Amino acid sequence: MQLMIGEFETYDRATNESLMKQSTWEWPHAFARLDADAGDFLSRFGANHIHAVPGDHRATVRAACELLGVTLDEFTRAS
Repeated sequence: MQLMIGEFETYDRATNESLMKQSTWEWPHAFARLDADAGDFLSRFGANHIHAVPGDHRATVRAACELLGVTLDEFTRAS
């Protein structure tokens, strides 16, 4: 399990379209500023998608991973 915190960003329609067309335009998109070093993220992130939820739920995810024996790889610099 990989975990990080960040904030969603919104742009004007033209910028959104331009950014979405740089990947698979038909897929849902969200733009976020993550609390993770870009190089670190790009070298370690091991999936082709991300699930995001509003709010800071890191403590709950940490506890669930511990209880379930799931290895947690945390990118976030903040606690």
